[in-house]
Amino acid sequence: MKKYEIALLLDPTIEDSEVDDKFESVLEILKSQGAKIIENQTLDWGKRKLAYPIKKKGNGIYRIYRFNAETRAITEIERRLRIDEQVLRSLIVLYDPETERIATPTEAKK
Repeated sequence: MKKYEIALLLDPTIEDSEVDDKFESVLEILKSQGAKIIENQTLDWGKRKLAYPIKKKGNGIYRIYRFNAETRAITEIERRLRIDEQVLRSLIVLYDPETERIATPTEAKK
């Protein structure tokens, strides 16, 4: 199994009460493909302004999950997320903690 990171961008028009349900359904998609979620490495970024409109939406709800999965499961996960109309964008990449760098406030201003 390899370690992956998925960044999800949900439609901002979803009711606040439905956001957690939608993220739970995404987790079910991952688990149905044999992915193991790394619970302590879930990042909830909340609602943020987009750099450019996506499907005529100026904001989006972000969340990042890290998980372990077989390589062959990634294609099916991506396919099922593309079908969901409330998922504006998703990106799955290999996660390597050795290359992760946390930006300090001075680096972020550059």
